[in-house]
Amino acid sequence: MSSNTGSPVTAEALSAAASASVSPAPTPKKSNKCYLEGCGDRVVKIVGDCRYCTNKFCAKHRLPEAHACSNMEHCRQSSHERLAGKLLKERTVAAKV
Repeated sequence: MSSNTGSPVTAEALSAAASASVSPAPTPKKSNKCYLEGCGDRVVKIVGDCRYCTNKFCAKHRLPEAHACSNMEHCRQSSHERLAGKLLKERTVAAKV
């Protein structure tokens, strides 16, 4: 046997509580515009994502140099290291006679 220690719960109270707790929070709508201030062009799919600052840009501003990327120094350093390694692999050795 169960004992009731509180007031009885009505169906109306249950439905009111359920409808109040179900209302979803509004989510911000994603913008398909270029992240650069003053530019309103559409974002380019796939190639418009900057890998250094993770923002989305139009075709004109997709390169780090074009949108003055905040991580430009990291970009330059990684390019320098990649090219230096490539040059070292292609280095020729003079033949000894």
